[in-house]
Amino acid sequence: MSANSSGLDRPAPKTPSGWYPDEDPGRLRWWDGDAWTERTRTGDEPPAPTGPLAVRGTTGVAELDGWILRYRQKPDRPALQEIDLREVDGLVVSRNGDAFDVTLAGARPRSRPSFFSETSLRRSSKTSAADWRVFLDALGSAIRAARHPA
Repeated sequence: MSANSSGLDRPAPKTPSGWYPDEDPGRLRWWDGDAWTERTRTGDEPPAPTGPLAVRGTTGVAELDGWILRYRQKPDRPALQEIDLREVDGLVVSRNGDAFDVTLAGARPRSRPSFFSETSLRRSSKTSAADWRVFLDALGSAIRAARHPA
């Protein structure tokens, strides 16, 4: 690791994004894969996901990368939409668990996913129920962590 202007050591090139020890003992700082961010937390808090996690839906792909949720038409295409989870009030999951929607800050609360929303996605048959559940659990945890940062 090499030191940068803030006094923090830089992880080696190609180091994945994640939580790393901060110069402040007992705290961790988020490395986004390219640079240190302002996000910190104590070591005993649940972390945001450390790498991209993606699921295929019937209308595209949702990708969770730290506190960023991206929607893509196809996995290898540019993001159509990128949402900072600090701007999300909640996650709404369908009764059968096969669809989700995020409620953006200031938007009208919903009790179920709106399939006409740009932020909703229904599980594709190409995504297993287990992978979908892992994604939803990670998304819910990331939303909670983003809403209550250290």
